[in-house]
Amino acid sequence: MSAEVIRGVFDMHVHSSPDNAPRKTDDIDLAKTAAEVGMGGFMMKAHQGSTVERAYLTRKAVGGIKVFGGLVLNYTVGGLNPNAVDYYVRLGAKEIWMPSLSSDYMVTYMKKNVSMDDRKKFHLAHGSSDDENRIGSKHGESWPWVRNDRGISIFNEDGKVCREAWEILEIMAPTNAILGTSHLSIRETFALVEAARDVGVERILVTHPEYMAQMNTDDQILLSRQGVFFERCFVMTTVVTKNIGGYKPMDLIVENIRKVGIESTVLGTDFGQAINPHPVDGMREYLSKLTAAGFSDKEIERMGVKNPSNLLDV
Repeated sequence: MSAEVIRGVFDMHVHSSPDNAPRKTDDIDLAKTAAEVGMGGFMMKAHQGSTVERAYLTRKAVGGIKVFGGLVLNYTVGGLNPNAVDYYVRLGAKEIWMPSLSSDYMVTYMKKNVSMDDRKKFHLAHGSSDDENRIGSKHGESWPWVRNDRGISIFNEDGKVCREAWEILEIMAPTNAILGTSHLSIRETFALVEAARDVGVERILVTHPEYMAQMNTDDQILLSRQGVFFERCFVMTTVVTKNIGGYKPMDLIVENIRKVGIESTVLGTDFGQAINPHPVDGMREYLSKLTAAGFSDKEIERMGVKNPSNLLDV
């Protein structure tokens, strides 16, 4: 990889503090460090809600770097809340994510596949309360991410896309905000994409298709033909994802990119965890591994610079 490859690269998925979860770095340090190495910018994601205001202030404080924020529709902002979406897209949200830690798919997966002790550790690492007397905590569940021991689905009782999800898509349609699938199930993702296309949402990004709800390449190809992009996150190659469907080899990312195409790929580290390297170091390692896997500088530029710039409309 040439020394210039990192120049202009966007990290489309990164976590920083302030956050109830322990983070490697804060917004200002992340922006300064990214600017120093010549990155183009990054998208801040916070499970507890909005990073829109934080992105605005970070842009004001640090020059030479594009910083974007969005809104995650977990229970902390009322779940599938059209009122919140309307407010934040008008405030400048560049991405609206479906539920992540409050996703019914993720809540159900954790209950079926992860031990109680590991669930508690995971929840604490993501900013849950450690007060055993709090609602939910006494059941070993992730307060404030669940409600009545349940997560959020985009489906209603009839198995159709619910009214609130439709309203959110209708609010987003005339904007340039990206629709992020976050931690939905594969079935929900397909239904969401169909509904989004029906109402005219133009920018759709599948969040880490190799991780959480792992999507096969046939499904990815079907979605890519509808103009959907895929955010391929480096975090799934790290041990912190072991208990929640991750800890997959880099070879899986490489294989998926080759089969589905660089044209629909954007890059994200999904770093920020206190025990992982700094997100900028993570992106540098990610790019090095892509180069070692045989991707040319031009291909990496397409995935790391041109595709994100088009999605972000910058």
